[in-house]
Amino acid sequence: MFDVDHISHILKEARIRKNLTQSALADRLGITYQAVSNWERGASLPDLAKLSGLCELLEIDLYELIGASQSQDLAEAMLSDPKALQNASMKAITAVAPMLPPEQLIEAVQARKSDIRDLATLTQLAPYIDEALTAEIGANLVPDSVGELLSLSPFVPGEQCAKWMEALEHNRDFALDVGLLSALGPYLSTETMDRLSERVVPDTLVILSSVAPFLSTDALCRLANKLERITLDDYLIGLECLQPFLGLEAMERLHKKVVVAE
Repeated sequence: MFDVDHISHILKEARIRKNLTQSALADRLGITYQAVSNWERGASLPDLAKLSGLCELLEIDLYELIGASQSQDLAEAMLSDPKALQNASMKAITAVAPMLPPEQLIEAVQARKSDIRDLATLTQLAPYIDEALTAEIGANLVPDSVGELLSLSPFVPGEQCAKWMEALEHNRDFALDVGLLSALGPYLSTETMDRLSERVVPDTLVILSSVAPFLSTDALCRLANKLERITLDDYLIGLECLQPFLGLEAMERLHKKVVVAE
C-alpha cells in the first residue's frame, strides 16, 4: 500500500518550495483546490494519471513521492501510466527493475542511460537488461575495485572486462591476490591473466590450484617460483593438485624449496 502520510508530506513541502498556493497548483493541474487540500491532509491520493504531471510541475522525483519502500506500488504505477515510466528517474527505474517487463525496462534504460554514472547502478540493472546495452553503458564507466568489476563480468563480453581491468591497473591503489585473480579467470583471456599474475605473491603452493586453469604453464611456474619456502604438507597436496598444470619436472624443481619442520 502507498504511505499516505509520506505522500501528503512530500506534496506539501514541494508545493511550498515552489511558492504555489493550493489553488495555483490546482489550476495548473486542471483540478479543484479541494483535491489538492485532500492530498496534503492525507484524505485522498492523486490519481495515477496525474502523478507524472504533478511530479514534473513540483520538480520532485516519482520515486521520492511514492517512497523507497514502495517498489511494488511504484512498478504498478509505472505500468498503469506510461508517462510515469517515461518521467521516472533512473533511481526509480532501478528500484523496480525486477518487476518491469524486459522490453519496457530496456526502453526506459535506453532513454535514460546518460543518467547512469556509476557501475553500482549498472550492476543493479544488468541482470534485467540485455548484454549489448550493459556493455554500451559500461564502456563509459570505470570500476572502483575488482569486486565491482566481478559483479558485472557475467553480464558483459570479455573484451569489456579486459578494458575495465586495464583502467583499474592504472590506479596506484590497485591490489590483487590469488583469490581475486582466480575469480577473474572465467572472464579474462589467458594473456591478460598471465599479465595480472605478475602482480600476485602467493603464500602457499596449494592456493595456486584455484588459478592454475586460467594461466599459461610459464606464468604458473613464475608464480610458484615466487615462494621462497614450501612446507612438506603444502608440497604433497600441491603435487596432487598442480602436477596436471605444471608437470612432474617443474614440481621436482619446487621440491628443493621444501622445508621440513623439526
